[in-house]
Amino acid sequence: MTQNPLLPVDVLLQIASFASRTSLSAIMKTCHLLYHEGAKIMVRRRVVINNIPDFVSFLAFLRAEDTSRCLLLQDLVVSVDLPRPAVPNPVSQPLFKLLVEHTFRSLTSLRLDNSEDLLCTHSKLASGFSSLKTLTSLFIGPAGMNTLALLTVLQSDLRFLVLKYQPGLDQAHGASGYHPVIVLQRFRESLESLEVHGYEAALDRTRLPSTYPHMQELVLDSPDCPILAPYIHAFPEVRNLSITTIFADRLTPDNIDRESNLIDAFRRANQGDQSTYGTWTKLETVTGTVPDLYLAGLRCSIEVLYMNVCTWDPFTMVLAVLRDVFVSRLHLYVFTSEAFEEDGLPMVFKALDNSSLDALHLYVRLCAQEEFEEDIRTVVNSDALASVWFNVRGSIDLSRNV
Repeated sequence: MTQNPLLPVDVLLQIASFASRTSLSAIMKTCHLLYHEGAKIMVRRRVVINNIPDFVSFLAFLRAEDTSRCLLLQDLVVSVDLPRPAVPNPVSQPLFKLLVEHTFRSLTSLRLDNSEDLLCTHSKLASGFSSLKTLTSLFIGPAGMNTLALLTVLQSDLRFLVLKYQPGLDQAHGASGYHPVIVLQRFRESLESLEVHGYEAALDRTRLPSTYPHMQELVLDSPDCPILAPYIHAFPEVRNLSITTIFADRLTPDNIDRESNLIDAFRRANQGDQSTYGTWTKLETVTGTVPDLYLAGLRCSIEVLYMNVCTWDPFTMVLAVLRDVFVSRLHLYVFTSEAFEEDGLPMVFKALDNSSLDALHLYVRLCAQEEFEEDIRTVVNSDALASVWFNVRGSIDLSRNV
């Protein structure tokens, strides 16, 4: 490029802002101006690191121009499989030096996949990450002892956190101390959204912490011990709840009676805790399968409820869930043709004739070979609903049913 480009500088920079990472790297090699300004564009985008060579190159990139690029980095994803801690790698020491010697004042979003492996590669790397002060969003895991230790000293005021636990950590000695509501006390005044994967240990009621006054959204994924008491107590202001438990895909004709007894026990415990703590009285959105929602034992008003009805889910559970809550809009996802038998949806809607339901969105997905010949409207009492939408997928002729 000549010293007097044909296009104005601001137009060149606007064009560069739309370039891919590879193209932008090439553009940066054309002149000093674009080398400097192109780097700004690059670090203001999400930066994704997937392998060690890219990680090494990125650390060198940050060190250029007197590490001024560290000041502009905003969103970083590190998803790298590192060698065993005993094997030297070219990443850990340079990363530690950057973290402790330079300021990342614009870094608000960080994702650390394989966080435990990364932190194990350098004895002081956790302290380096703990110095970050501007993070508002963090995705981290699978979390072991080093990751949880980092969370207790991280200096940022996190608002959004996704925390994935290392398998088996909840079975270790003192596992109750690793419960999210205990580990995350550092962010008690700032946390608004929490997504937890894989933590299944119960928490001693005597250790229940102070409440998180700004928590609005809670996602629980695959707890094997779905006792909700710690969350019911610690997150009184939750408005959006999604729960996925081991029971979501575990019910079969062979175990449904045995598992139902266990689910009933969890349901009674959760209902008792909601009554004891007096929280979760008004939710905006709730999502889960029938067993998940049944064992949660919710007794409150819900603006929008998303319920998945799988093949072997008992419709008595569907009815129990809907009887215990006051739902305005129900999105019901049905994956079995048995839903339209007399003891399925007809039974549910007849029993709910005087419910609080304003709108029903019924999504039916059947196998290609299945056909439903009867009028689909017969399963719903239209006088009890303000509006009804049917989104039906599969080999079904609805031309005379709509």
